Amino acid sequence: MVCGCSALLPLPNPRPTMPATPTFHANLSSTSCWIPRQPMPVAWAFVQKTPALLWLLLLGTSLSPTWGQAKIPLETVKLWADTFGGDLYNTLTKYSGSLLLQKKYKDVESSLKIEEVDGLELVRKFSEDMENMLRRKVEAVQNLVEAAEEADLNHEFNESLVFDYYNSVLINERDEKGNFVELGAEFLLESNAHFSNLPVNTSISSVQLPTNVYNKDPDILNGVYMSEALNAVFVENFQRDPTLTWQYFGSATGFFRIYPGILVQADRDNREHFKLLVEELMVKGVGVVDQALREAFQILKQFQEAKQGSLCNQAVMLISDGAVEDYEPVFEKYNWPDCKISTLADTQENVMEYLHVLSRPMVINHDHDIIWTEAYMDSKLLSSQAQSLMLLTTVAMPVFSKKNETRSHGILLGVVGSDVALRELMKLAPRYKLGVHGYAFLNTNNGYILSHPDLRPLYREGKKLKPKPNYNSVDLSEVEWEDQAESKRVLFLTNDYFFTDISDTPFSLGVVLSRGHGEYILLGNTSVEEGLHDLLHPDLALASDWIYCITDIDPDHRKLSQLEAVIRFLTREDPDLECDEELVREVLFDAVVTAPMEAYWTALALNISEESEQVVDMAFLGTRAGLLRSSLFVGSEKVSDRKFLTPEDEASVFTLDSFPLWYRQASEHPAGSFVFNLRWAEGPESTGAPTVVTASTAVAVTVDKKTAIAAAVGVQMKLEFLQRKFWAATRQCSTVDGPCTQSCEDSDLDCFVIDNNGFILISKRSHEPGIKLRKKPIPT
Repeated sequence: MVCGCSALLPLPNPRPTMPATPTFHANLSSTSCWIPRQPMPVAWAFVQKTPALLWLLLLGTSLSPTWGQAKIPLETVKLWADTFGGDLYNTLTKYSGSLLLQKKYKDVESSLKIEEVDGLELVRKFSEDMENMLRRKVEAVQNLVEAAEEADLNHEFNESLVFDYYNSVLINERDEKGNFVELGAEFLLESNAHFSNLPVNTSISSVQLPTNVYNKDPDILNGVYMSEALNAVFVENFQRDPTLTWQYFGSATGFFRIYPGILVQADRDNREHFKLLVEELMVKGVGVVDQALREAFQILKQFQEAKQGSLCNQAVMLISDGAVEDYEPVFEKYNWPDCKISTLADTQENVMEYLHVLSRPMVINHDHDIIWTEAYMDSKLLSSQAQSLMLLTTVAMPVFSKKNETRSHGILLGVVGSDVALRELMKLAPRYKLGVHGYAFLNTNNGYILSHPDLRPLYREGKKLKPKPNYNSVDLSEVEWEDQAESKRVLFLTNDYFFTDISDTPFSLGVVLSRGHGEYILLGNTSVEEGLHDLLHPDLALASDWIYCITDIDPDHRKLSQLEAVIRFLTREDPDLECDEELVREVLFDAVVTAPMEAYWTALALNISEESEQVVDMAFLGTRAGLLRSSLFVGSEKVSDRKFLTPEDEASVFTLDSFPLWYRQASEHPAGSFVFNLRWAEGPESTGAPTVVTASTAVAVTVDKKTAIAAAVGVQMKLEFLQRKFWAATRQCSTVDGPCTQSCEDSDLDCFVIDNNGFILISKRSHEPGIKLRKKPIPT
């Protein structure tokens, strides 16, 4: 079933470290004004000329509360705003080339199509692709189940079996004489991008055992020997479906076979942390076991009679260091005879025996339930990858003994499974099809988020990233909420929601499209020859996280960037490359339309003399197809913010989850309206105050009364330049030359430029830019 709905959502305010969008509109009819703390005399005006809403706020004890008695007439304040706005607008349009880019798209409007996005069809198509991908994972796991059960059926237990295998902890380890240690023979490892650049061996698996399990125990040796049959299936699965990641078999005897083979190093930090926690445990009070067990059995009985819940086998587990009361009467009433563990020595034997009891009905009925887990985090990637790279789900199935002599006992041999990176799943909902503010998300049948752009599973503690508590049990309502507050918002977005289930899985897919420009997609076309020429410009890059061509399957393609892969595809240099032809066509078109910007920016840079004032560091643009161009007006060593437009600064580039921040904010306002953001420089010379400003504006295309965002263009400049422009503008007092009686440089007058979210952009005090103005309304 595919459904849709809509909701009016407030656009969240940008975080305090990133002041929100200033947009310039002249609107002097407004009567509302907010000022810090206690009411003070105030004069204000909108910065005009530039399509930007910047508030010019004057605060000072020398100003009368009434405009007629103000020493600085409102006309003077408006003059300052007009002068500052006009200078700023001319600078931004000149260096960004926004008017030229708008013209270039205008010139080709007759050849463009703008189609309405069908959200229901979109979510249905994405769901089918995800279903096919996940089905392949299930088929791989079923192959492992069949192979493991067949291997066990043909294996006779040998108490005196002698067998060497690759122990994941010991491989490639040598003793003092330089010889390989026992179970640690030479094991070839090679870094593999498909497995997060970890050193692995894709031709064979390795075996891992807990440190407290004897690695030559007969049960272990027989289990490891029997499961050697899985090696061929691991390799065959991976060859059949190269998108597979880790495959494994967890044995009921305690070992873990993993493919591809990998060296597992003991995590001393985790062991020491666990020891510390145990040492700090304090035993307090007495547990009322009788009451707890009665309540547990009553709950299970109610669910069983009402046929509610998961309808799986039911169990009550109580873990204690020793009970002080006799709870056998409870078992006699509710569930006698049953399993009871009284000592630590009983733990493994009894728990495993009870697992066989629980699994017995499944064995007899030949039930191999397919289990999908909630989202969980790959701890190996915590220190090296982005949050979206770390979340996984696992598909798993039980493996049972099929031997006639043990079939009635319901012997559980273990579990086989394979991991699915949620990032790979979300690639099947291409970013460019969802628009600037659109996105897709996944839910479990429990209502928990599996994947969502606003899911933040990590928090920073010092220099380390750590998982948040309950990061994998976040309800959808915690990140998707309808604003019902009566307070004023800077901007509202109305979103349409489309959702459907992913067949044969416990997951559901949702797609969100924003009303307005999010309802349409721009389609262009150009010749391969012309587009290919313009793709080869050195200032051009493509979104590295987007899938223009599939490069992570064939080992020969894994070292290719997306741009290199597109070029090889277009030149037919590699006929085996599989590419998204629609996306490639759109990026070709954008390359042609935006190509003149390179010559424009280059000409500007050549006309800037070394002696002239440094105005702008760089210009940049991005298109809806993930194309990015940039050009420097200063030497690379003089760029104010070198992280900008690099993968290190995810907010400024195209990612799998979102368009760049400067692109999104520009798209929220009318085309031609410049949006400003303060940025904080990092490094040993950083003062902790914002030093850099980016300004960007959207470029829109209209065809048959339908408007779509084609691109966004902007510049990066020093905040100091913006401040100088403002202070120069406020030295004027009228259109007639003459000395000003007062200006913003006077000690008893404070002047601010704030954006429409109330964040300070310009102030006399260097620590105030980036701070939100305290809100208190002027009494009427």
